Amino acid sequence: MDNFDMSVFDKKKELQKALNYTLEHYRPHDPGSYLYNKIFEFKFSQKFSEDFIELLYVTLSAWNMNSRGAKLSDFSVFSESIKEHKSDFKKLEHQKIQDLEKNKEIIKDLFDNLKVVDEGKPPLVTFSKTLHFILPDLIAPIDRRYTLRFFYGKNTDTCFRSKDKQFEVFWRIETEFSKFAQKQKDLNSYVDKNGWNRSIPKIMDNAVIGFISPTVEREKAEQKKKEKEKKEKLKTIQASHK
Repeated sequence: MDNFDMSVFDKKKELQKALNYTLEHYRPHDPGSYLYNKIFEFKFSQKFSEDFIELLYVTLSAWNMNSRGAKLSDFSVFSESIKEHKSDFKKLEHQKIQDLEKNKEIIKDLFDNLKVVDEGKPPLVTFSKTLHFILPDLIAPIDRRYTLRFFYGKNTDTCFRSKDKQFEVFWRIETEFSKFAQKQKDLNSYVDKNGWNRSIPKIMDNAVIGFISPTVEREKAEQKKKEKEKKEKLKTIQASHK
């Protein structure tokens, strides 16, 4: 099977197994973890200060938002855009991921208008992480390597065909998380205020990471093996022509 959905975590033992894998193997000594926990030291009312927005920008960079095809907008543009949309964020301050559907219009407006990436760059991943840092109880972060691989299989390029397509993908994934949170009433029991499991949306993201990571690592190893074999074959051909 190439792609999955949240039903793989219907059994608590599978959810716990995936979370344990993430805890043990995912960025154990990475500065991104330290910065992520610093984010949570700020109250919502402080999240439009220059200090928080600088931390947000640095954390996004640490989470690879200036690589793999992503490119953050200039800090001045990024900062001004966050501040300009303070009223929209304020409307979402107390919303939980279980409340996702009723907030679609505001979230779509933010997706269309927040300037978190350079013009022409795909906003999907950066947008999800930006909103997660500001609204950690409402939005789960999305990335290409784990989240998109889990929900869409190996060919994740199709997720980035257009900005409308990216919002469709974003909304489908967040809706999957929302429905799972509505069904699983005890997700709060997994919240850890000093680690990766800081909120219910991040718990679900971590479950996805833990579940799909072995597959991602296996595919990476297979790709390296193929590349090595290809190089060795090329060397053999070149040697035979000398």
